[in-house]
Amino acid sequence: MTGLLELAAELHRRIEWQKTPEEVYQDDLAAFIVAGLKDLYIITGRAAVFSDSLIELEDGLPARFAHDLPLDEREYVLLSAQIAFFTKVKTDVNNMVGYTTDALSVTHADRPYKYLSDTVADLETKRKTMWFKMVRYNL
Repeated sequence: MTGLLELAAELHRRIEWQKTPEEVYQDDLAAFIVAGLKDLYIITGRAAVFSDSLIELEDGLPARFAHDLPLDEREYVLLSAQIAFFTKVKTDVNNMVGYTTDALSVTHADRPYKYLSDTVADLETKRKTMWFKMVRYNL
């Protein structure tokens, strides 16, 4: 079994200092992990064997996955979850460049999110590298 709550905790450690427009909750992190898990099964050609019933819930959160994921597959899931997280944050601030009210004008309102595109691109590169290191799926 693979602990999904442990993966969500690791995801939190990786993204905790990123400013977000709204607070990120544990159920959000768990949803990113499950999305990363589904992405792994799709990219490795095992989509037909994936089922939501393989995910064991605990207090309404995905807690465990029925299969043991090797280290490289767990890392792939985490990278996919990070990409999904940063893409969501980036999507929220795409239109936030500046605004004007009767009293003031604010420019560069997107400054806290300036490097999100670079972060997503770096994570995509790491995920591609991880994919090619999973030789058992690339032969």
